[in-house]
Amino acid sequence: MFQLYDAHGPIEAISDETAVTVGVFDGVHRGHQALIRQLSTANCQLSTLIVTLTSHPSFVLGRRQSEYWLDDPEEHLRLLFAAGARYVAVLPFTREVAALSACSMAQLMYDRLGMRALLLGYDSRFGNKEHDDFDRLPVLARQTGFTLATGQPFLVGDSPISSSRIRETLLLGDVAATADLLGRHYSVSGTVQHGRGVGHTLGFPTANIDLAATRKMLPKEGVYAVRIGDHVGMANLGAAPTFAVDNPLLEVHLIDFDGDLYGQTVTVEFLHRLRDIVHFDSAEALQHQLQQDLDNCRQI
Repeated sequence: MFQLYDAHGPIEAISDETAVTVGVFDGVHRGHQALIRQLSTANCQLSTLIVTLTSHPSFVLGRRQSEYWLDDPEEHLRLLFAAGARYVAVLPFTREVAALSACSMAQLMYDRLGMRALLLGYDSRFGNKEHDDFDRLPVLARQTGFTLATGQPFLVGDSPISSSRIRETLLLGDVAATADLLGRHYSVSGTVQHGRGVGHTLGFPTANIDLAATRKMLPKEGVYAVRIGDHVGMANLGAAPTFAVDNPLLEVHLIDFDGDLYGQTVTVEFLHRLRDIVHFDSAEALQHQLQQDLDNCRQI
């Protein structure tokens, strides 16, 4: 049922006694990071273990039509270990798993994962709602022999951080606010492929990023200051109306870069939104605007 990992990769079993928290942890944002720190600090004699899900429950149960995440699978594991996890147990969220009550799930974690402490997020609730025994978890904890605690919300401004709040900032294109909530710049990864060659003719050659393999939510369409590795640049995310291209594209021009990225998988970090995508009457007008965008990127 559980796919087990340590920082080096998949493992067969966990022999340690563990302190556990469970959830989707979409994006592993600053609130998640604070919860994992609390789990580790309060249970320093136990190994920190994160139980995370492969799918959003609301998607599997049909309450949500699409499933776009704030991280990719490998990124998700890396972020959980960076936040302080000793082990990660990935739980495929199927309808069979969804049928488990909260106490049944807790008993499984006790029996199979060595759970001796369970820390819940401040708004965390799990288990089948039709067989809801979540409120009996304290009784099970006393009977079975694990401790049970609830974490505190992590506030930015007057509101707690949540994955939903981060999605709202992405819908607005406010990637600076997104970075504040995540604790890092939002990014997407993809393979550089050959494009239309238009950027090169304008004096702004671009790396065209294929995003077909990503599961991540994309920020609002627009022109952004971005970074790939140590190189800053500007990116067009969305359509190219000046050239009658309607399909979404991610085209990145790196400042003072003269390398070859074709065929490589790159990670594009979004630093700042510069402007909306607009239609220009001529290639010359677009070229003039691109130079202004480039100057703004240099300042950033």
